[in-house]
Amino acid sequence: MDKKEILLQLRQAKSAHIKWRAYAQALVSGLPVEKDHVPVIHTDCAFGQWYYGAGQQLSDLSSFDSISAPHEMLHQIYMEIFKLLFGEDERSTFQKIFGSKSKKNTQKEAKKLMQDLLSISGTLLEAISLLENEVKEMSEEDLLEII
Repeated sequence: MDKKEILLQLRQAKSAHIKWRAYAQALVSGLPVEKDHVPVIHTDCAFGQWYYGAGQQLSDLSSFDSISAPHEMLHQIYMEIFKLLFGEDERSTFQKIFGSKSKKNTQKEAKKLMQDLLSISGTLLEAISLLENEVKEMSEEDLLEII
């Protein structure tokens, strides 16, 4: 695999993240989204599959590790959104009977969490760009030594 192919894979993974984020935004906005378009677990999304799969060939690069934490955090926040919107929370039976939240409050909380998700997405995209730049700056020979 050469530098051009590695950069193509990296850009496709980055695009997959952006698409995932758009589906999450649509879901929070109330638009119907198929469950498999917005996976909850960070290793199940297309970006995660690349990062924990083929992307591991870049794990020796200094910017590679800065991607993991924001990516996992995104999915943790999305899990909270998913639980809010689909009622998979951990409230007690008593709270469910007597203290249910209004749909308006739930939507408001989901939108607040979505803003957090968008902020972390920006951090993730910056980290991916740093990795992309690091790959671009490497000579073909140096890159072949690490993969």
